[in-house]
Amino acid sequence: MISEESTVIVTGATGGIGLQTARELVGRVGHVIVHGPEPETKVRPALHVLTEGAAAVSYVQCDFESLADVAEAADTMTSLAGGPIAAVVNNAGVPGSMVRQITQDKHERTLQVNFLAMVLLTERLLPALADDARIVNLASATHEMTDLDLPDIELERAYDAVRAYARSKLAIILYTRSLADRLAGQGVTPVSLSPGVISTPLLHAMFSVGGVSVRRGADNVLAALTGPARPGDYFDDGKLVQPGAQARDPRLGRDLMDFALDALRPYLP
Repeated sequence: MISEESTVIVTGATGGIGLQTARELVGRVGHVIVHGPEPETKVRPALHVLTEGAAAVSYVQCDFESLADVAEAADTMTSLAGGPIAAVVNNAGVPGSMVRQITQDKHERTLQVNFLAMVLLTERLLPALADDARIVNLASATHEMTDLDLPDIELERAYDAVRAYARSKLAIILYTRSLADRLAGQGVTPVSLSPGVISTPLLHAMFSVGGVSVRRGADNVLAALTGPARPGDYFDDGKLVQPGAQARDPRLGRDLMDFALDALRPYLP
């Protein structure tokens, strides 16, 4: 669990829920490592906000559209931590693109940025985690709007922006539960959550709805980070709930991880 001496990593922390979460953490822990895709010179105003707390703040730039960059960023974070990492908040994500896009790694962009990059970062950070560390993976209630068709996981047929996003979030929950099974008895607690309907550019890029303040989203993240939880738990807007049926399918989870670990094999330790 986190303490005044802890090191915590927050990805996607240059705006929205991630920035607000980091802003809350700088008053509670000793070192916050924040990630964003932008050069540090472009996010100095956001980073300056984080100096309000007593924590040391380190910034790591990484574009999740490059798996090689993700692997390097994980190693940089481990080095910056200089000791056990108490928690990882995997918040980074993008909305589904209006048209299907392919990364330089030849994966559908939403799948790579939201899911594959998160898995790679987490897997490379595992050896550096504290014995009682917590991993908080941001998913979405949209995971119940879709299904995961593994033969077409890259959405080469009938691409749709919302479906791409929802499927990436379904994959995150499946990974969290699979990781919890793999780490059973080791003390590390992976959990996932839907932070709620939060007014962010990501939400408005796909849905014509309002949303509540990012502070509510950050509060829900912090609750999942610091409150009682069992490995594999899923929270929706602060409440412990069961995710959708496919998210609870252990066979689908194993098949998904076979795909993910095969795709990431060149970058795994």
